[in-house]
Amino acid sequence: MKTIRDPVHNLIQFDLKTEGLIVRLIDTPEFQRLHHIRQLGLSFFTYPGATHTRFSHSIGVAHLMKRFVDRLLADEGARRAAPGGERLKEDRLLAMAAALLHDIGHGPLSHAIEAVTGVHHEAWSRLIVTGGTAVTRALEAERPGLAQEVADVIGRSHANRVIVKLLSSQLDVDRTDYLLRDAHMTGARYGALDLEWLIHSLRLGVSVPREGSVEAEVGLDLEKGLSIAEDFMMARFYMYRHVYLHKTTRAAELMVQHLLLRAAELAEAGALTLPPALGAVLALRARRDPEQAAEAILGAFLSLTDATVWSAFFDWQEHPDPVLRTLSRRLVARDLYKALPLPEGGLPTDRLYELHEEAADRLRARGLAGPDGRPIPGRYALFLDTEETIPYKDPYLLPAGRRPAAVGGSKKESDGSEKGGAGGTAVGEVPAPAEDDARAPGGESAAAPADGDAESMVAVWMIDREGRAVELSRASELIRFLREHRHAYRRVYVPREIREEMAARLRALR
Repeated sequence: MKTIRDPVHNLIQFDLKTEGLIVRLIDTPEFQRLHHIRQLGLSFFTYPGATHTRFSHSIGVAHLMKRFVDRLLADEGARRAAPGGERLKEDRLLAMAAALLHDIGHGPLSHAIEAVTGVHHEAWSRLIVTGGTAVTRALEAERPGLAQEVADVIGRSHANRVIVKLLSSQLDVDRTDYLLRDAHMTGARYGALDLEWLIHSLRLGVSVPREGSVEAEVGLDLEKGLSIAEDFMMARFYMYRHVYLHKTTRAAELMVQHLLLRAAELAEAGALTLPPALGAVLALRARRDPEQAAEAILGAFLSLTDATVWSAFFDWQEHPDPVLRTLSRRLVARDLYKALPLPEGGLPTDRLYELHEEAADRLRARGLAGPDGRPIPGRYALFLDTEETIPYKDPYLLPAGRRPAAVGGSKKESDGSEKGGAGGTAVGEVPAPAEDDARAPGGESAAAPADGDAESMVAVWMIDREGRAVELSRASELIRFLREHRHAYRRVYVPREIREEMAARLRALR
């Protein structure tokens, strides 16, 4: 028996005879790398205790998958009635391995690398699992074809929809662990769920998404579990509001995204020599199909950690480019951009562009420009943060915004310069639609759910006595109210030196 002490779950144990694969996967270099990737990226700027890693979270998710599966296995009648439930015992180890490896593709600093390159962490995870790595070899040694099955579960395309939904749905092992763990490590106790009652209330049921089809659903007992379901959703609500979307954390995230974008621009222009691995990864932004190109540089990606990227930030503090130098110095010194609320209803695109240029002009007036007097480009002087730019989507709690394009989308002006929209899209560019089934710190899936269970992936289900799935907001007035009054996030961020001037400007626009 392998025993691990964990601050959230206390003792985590894996049987070396039946679950030895999990221990062997933990020991691979690719998984050990997660020691050096913080779970909450830049949240330590807001919550000093938020230095826990993807490593501990991933082990916690595997542990919860084991507990969730074993609870469902105990309900033999429901297991036989739900499509895929009869394979749950056979796929138990597969489910645990996918849970352990679901975040193995996360890059440094949370979503910052993803925003610049356009390659989602789940694409990297699938590459690591199937790309001939030590992880691949461990999986294939256990059973030929297992690596592809694990990748399919992570990518939500595996035939057993029960284990897919246990890992990736609105009530899954990933969310459960990160709510508990993030609450504990930040000290924001909103996510302190009654885990034991939640597991006790777990049920398998069925829904009918369309006539003639039946889908297996993972949910909670309608009679016993309604209160814990409400607690689960309220925990998410408060963690979004006070942790994941905290204005200080979002300021740091946007600064890092734009700093990496500037580094990529300078490297493309020959004005900056990047560390080889970072340069290879940032160069993906210029590729027509960055996910396909990612396969060739998997080794470079695996050598990146939070520490290697922060080392570059420290080095760039003396670079002659005013954007690269200033953003690096501000991040290292925690001199973060300051949040200002946008007028209710937002602003038209042309007015937002004017604000970008005005912010740049005000910085130049204060002497914050390059050595040759050129102003900092507007897209680096003001950042936009709305439901279209935040990396998290939630169909219960957040507006159904559009998926943001990669940071740094731009269009050429008549003079050959580039005009970019802060926060991720070019001015006037319409981002692609987002799926509503995204997760918070774990990030949303790049792949849409299968046709038959699109609704299943975005719903929390309650299971009645007959095994029928009832969507949570139909059973709970509290959740119905939350769903009908989802909170919008509309802010801009500017350097502290011009905060008061820009605040007055925004007030005048209301």
